[in-house]
Amino acid sequence: MSLRILCFSIDLPGHLDWGGFLKTAQALQERGHEVVWASGSGVEGAVRAAGLRFVGLKTSGWRHNMPPLPDGLDAETRAKMRRERALAVWLSPKSVLAALAELENRAGEWKPDVVLAEPYAAAGALLAEKLDLPLVVVGRPALPETQGAGQATTAVMALCQAAGVRGDYWDLPRGMPRSPHLHLDFFCRAWYADLPQIAPQTVFCGGLPASPRPLPFSPPDRRPLVLVTLGSTFADDETFFRLAAESAQMVGCQSLLVTGRRAPQVLASLREAPPGRATVLEWVDYDAVFLHLRAIVHHGGVATTHAALVHGVPQVVVPHAGDQFPQAARVTQAGVGYGIRAKDFTVENAPLILADVVHHPDFRERAAALAAEMHELGGVRRAAGAITDML
Repeated sequence: MSLRILCFSIDLPGHLDWGGFLKTAQALQERGHEVVWASGSGVEGAVRAAGLRFVGLKTSGWRHNMPPLPDGLDAETRAKMRRERALAVWLSPKSVLAALAELENRAGEWKPDVVLAEPYAAAGALLAEKLDLPLVVVGRPALPETQGAGQATTAVMALCQAAGVRGDYWDLPRGMPRSPHLHLDFFCRAWYADLPQIAPQTVFCGGLPASPRPLPFSPPDRRPLVLVTLGSTFADDETFFRLAAESAQMVGCQSLLVTGRRAPQVLASLREAPPGRATVLEWVDYDAVFLHLRAIVHHGGVATTHAALVHGVPQVVVPHAGDQFPQAARVTQAGVGYGIRAKDFTVENAPLILADVVHHPDFRERAAALAAEMHELGGVRRAAGAITDML
């Protein structure tokens, strides 16, 4: 039976991934299902390049233009304000409800059988509940139900009330979407050793490494390569890029700095005066780069962490907000690198941390072992099969 599948994501390139969201949509289409991807214009090119039908929305519910952080903040205040800003960007009532209204109109025309949404696509969870459609949350495991309230609970409850739903598709105490039907997670159970219980609607899919291919750029020399990135939301931190690149040079490596497309001023400054003979790019295809890396320094985004794990690349994670903090802790716990608080990633500490990750063989051995466990789960093939089996 052919299904009509509506995929919805925030309009940021990293939110297409989650370890395999976009590739799962491709796999479903290859199986003969009708797949539509709805989001803002920021991801239209990538979705169409993947061969999927794209439905453009004026907003995906994400607040892109947040005011910059004030100068002169101490490290703890800056970290606190980053967390508050991270919450505001995806649970703003005006933005989310506008996205929901657009999705309702589109769904009324297309009549999907199921909604697939990533964890920060709040309007997708609201839409599925409002239309009484099965929801698949892609990119995060479902946790057991609990009581209480968290930082995001009040905001989510207000959104549900405004949308006219009870919140059945939400983990209200934790303030995150929670499907009673299916969660797809592209890691493995061992990655969540800090979570003693995970709800049974979670399917762990792991992931597969990319096929070998040459680097899409010419590095300045033959030293080991370290990738440095802050994803798309936090890429305005030029100091971080310079510190990481200079640290890589000090430990005998060269660096690839990827600034993203939302920080043109940082890109221009780094290109004008590259630190540590670094290669500076706006964007790079992970599948073409990770097989060539000795290590990566990054913010702990799910897609970047996942790519490093499936390719067996040791990591230094400096989290900035949200679920990046538990990702950083899991990197340390799994022995595949270090999770470091931003205030501790200093001129004194950064070279020592990176030297350990780059040169100590235990990190690469443990990363390779965890990668093998991820490969065995099957990646997007398992994910696509779980969706069709559910329906």
